[in-house]
Amino acid sequence: VNMSADAENEYFSDGITEEIINALTKVQGLKVIARTSSFSFKGKNEDVRKIGNVLGVSSVLEGSVRKAKSRVRITAQLINALDGTHFWSENFDREMEDIFALQDEISLLIANQIRENFGHFDIQEQLVSQPTKNIQAYELYLKGRFYQLKWDADSIREATRYYEASVAHDPKFARAYYGLVQSYGLLAAWGYMPAEEGFGKAIQNFMIAADIDKSLPEYGMSFVGRTFWMDWDFQATYRQLLETLEQHPKYTDGLEAMAELFIAHGDWPKAEKYIKRAMDVDPLSANHYYTLAHINYYQKKFSEALDLVERALHINPEFVLAYELKTLCLIWLNRREKFDQFIANHENARIKRLYFEVLN
Repeated sequence: VNMSADAENEYFSDGITEEIINALTKVQGLKVIARTSSFSFKGKNEDVRKIGNVLGVSSVLEGSVRKAKSRVRITAQLINALDGTHFWSENFDREMEDIFALQDEISLLIANQIRENFGHFDIQEQLVSQPTKNIQAYELYLKGRFYQLKWDADSIREATRYYEASVAHDPKFARAYYGLVQSYGLLAAWGYMPAEEGFGKAIQNFMIAADIDKSLPEYGMSFVGRTFWMDWDFQATYRQLLETLEQHPKYTDGLEAMAELFIAHGDWPKAEKYIKRAMDVDPLSANHYYTLAHINYYQKKFSEALDLVERALHINPEFVLAYELKTLCLIWLNRREKFDQFIANHENARIKRLYFEVLN
């Protein structure tokens, strides 16, 4: 929760939360739920036991962030998801310049507390490294990330401005360059900027980022973005995804991409294996439900696909691709009444009715 006086500091509390999630995923043997599913409970007054049950976890981390000028205060508490009891809490007050050391300290304390209460696993000496020495560059990066994850064109344009400002403050900040790779790539792919210009900027930033740091999972996904979606070089894509997932086995973007690669080859069992691994880490991702629905759809399991795509739409009612897939499932299942109700207010309702008549 953002407890700062300035509501615009939401980007900072979101960023710190994601950083701690990413740090904890490095602990082998510890199941940590990804950002998408964790954030689905943000701002909701849900019972912790219900959250634990939905996410399939034994403990829940709650906390708040208060940022004021050059200081930051973070509170954190661990709650047993079975009975709602608190078994650890701590307050941290630091200067902003110590933010990376603070993230590492919090992550290590959380991992140790879970180990003491739920069983043994090995914990590294350090979970959070220092990606930049420039705090202003880091804050600008977090703002860029905040807008990028809104996943609409205007927000992604805003993200590019923050990422550009971030690398201007620190020309060696790899994560900000990777943010530019994905943002420009999306704007070009979605048709919101000329393709040659957008992909050109994406490739330019990728080359800079790759020279700085190839160990980040963003490197693998940026590489795959070109080999898979632009070049259709499936062998290079497969090799890179294997390497990325070997280093980052819980990286849901990589697991999703591997599932999509096997979908492209019609290897349904392997596609399902990878998307279910992603769903184990991110069980409330509309995108993962949509991908699993597609795997069933291509096998002509239309009832199963319909159930899954309806779950995707329940999570994200604005998910256009899921809407289209549900329409197709209803057509193939010849569910006329439900089909008519579903498309009634759609701008292309007349064309969709024509599809229904032709296919049935």
